[in-house]
Amino acid sequence: MKKQIIKYSFEFIVIMLGILISLFLEQRRQNSIEAERKNNTIKQLVNVIEEDINQIDEFIYLQKYSLKSCNLIFENIANKNSMAEDSIVFHLSSVGRALRSFFPQESIFNQLLNTDLIKMIESNRLKNKLFKLYNEDLRRHDVHTKEFDTFFLEFNRSLSENFFLQDTWSSSPIDNNPIRISSYRFNEKYYRSTKLFSDIIESKSSIEQYLQELRALKESFYELKDLCLEELN
Repeated sequence: MKKQIIKYSFEFIVIMLGILISLFLEQRRQNSIEAERKNNTIKQLVNVIEEDINQIDEFIYLQKYSLKSCNLIFENIANKNSMAEDSIVFHLSSVGRALRSFFPQESIFNQLLNTDLIKMIESNRLKNKLFKLYNEDLRRHDVHTKEFDTFFLEFNRSLSENFFLQDTWSSSPIDNNPIRISSYRFNEKYYRSTKLFSDIIESKSSIEQYLQELRALKESFYELKDLCLEELN
């Protein structure tokens, strides 16, 4: 009887060990699959970050172009300098071109959240940076962008109403002819008005603020990219 008990106990232990080992191996296999999914998603995120950084560089270039025009108009009005009407209208249109705003790609971050893959990320620094950038910094940037666009939409509307300005803008930073003026009717009174001068002052302040935000975002994206590469390695 004792031998049978020992025999059955041994067989039970062997069966249980087999089950536990099978469960352990299956869990490892599932973890390996999830880890691979997480790494593939982070690789996609790195690609998206690089695209966003390139977009930011383009917007920085465009905003700096508009800021240069803004400064030229400001100096011309403030010091009552003489500038050809064609140049004035070109640079006013260039100021209005600052309307173009950067919108980041957030789909990969949302994918990490919705699939719970973010829990697989080992680096707490990476997780904290992801939440800070996408849930704080970019939300704040979005609010500023809407304020920024609202102002420049009204600015461009004023140009259309007072100069009957018809223009088109290129979105390419390397375009040799970025602004094309189809037609206009110069309005000297409006050009010398306090309304336009105050709009130029506000434009200058807005563009400088937006450039500062874009540079800060670019630095944050670079930091996030480095943390992603550390996670993959």
